[in-house]
Amino acid sequence: MGVYDRLGFNFDTTKFNGADNLSTGTLNLLGASTINLSQWQEDDLANAQVNGYYQNPHNDSLGALAVFVTGISLLANTSNYEFDDANTANTLANTAMSAQTSLLNFTYHTNNISGVTRSSNTAMYPDLNTALSIGRQLLKITNKIDGVQNNTPILGNFTSLYIANDISVFVETLANDFITISNSISSNTDSGNANNSISNTTMNTIISDIQSFQSLIDTRKDADIAFYINSDIVLREYLTVSQFSNLGATQNSLIKLIGTDKLKTDLGTTS
Repeated sequence: MGVYDRLGFNFDTTKFNGADNLSTGTLNLLGASTINLSQWQEDDLANAQVNGYYQNPHNDSLGALAVFVTGISLLANTSNYEFDDANTANTLANTAMSAQTSLLNFTYHTNNISGVTRSSNTAMYPDLNTALSIGRQLLKITNKIDGVQNNTPILGNFTSLYIANDISVFVETLANDFITISNSISSNTDSGNANNSISNTTMNTIISDIQSFQSLIDTRKDADIAFYINSDIVLREYLTVSQFSNLGATQNSLIKLIGTDKLKTDLGTTS
């Protein structure tokens, strides 16, 4: 089966009265086509298997972190457990629940910029294709104007993908925190709830661990999004100013009528 078979053509071609025949010139143009696919690409296209190319590099770590953070929030719930310091326990539970939201948003963001999913709003949130497209254009612009000779105009959209080591540290840290609070649960009390003997100091340490993790993923996600939005703004402004390069006679005539003094002055300084 080939790509043509997928089209489902089922018509008597004689009824085209020769309109389906290509001229020699057209056939030559097709022969010189720039379409150049490897065999595996042709096979994927022919077999409708054009998927499964990308993965979120943090997928396993984020899954584990979701288990630990959710578990901590449940084990710190004062409705189910009695603590010596209920206020700190509530703070711990609330901190863990807040981190769950950040973790969900970070997972959504990294899925988008990994190419696993597409952004539902590319005006505000990047995905792999849009960030690459804008970044490549910014690379040319910043190289020409600022002499930038590195790949940060593109990679600035993807910093969240490059913190695997930092995330791994928090996987181990929060796993230990989860075990610590789990091991602090003892027998039921008179109220029917289990008692959790974890100390105030230990709970504050776990709170700090979760907040540090949340700060990491929020900071990187927000930085990627801000970089993407700034890049899009700069690109749009570049398109605005670039229209005044290589002006023709008609446009020059119009600018004499509609151009501001600022534009006329700027054009007068063009070398």
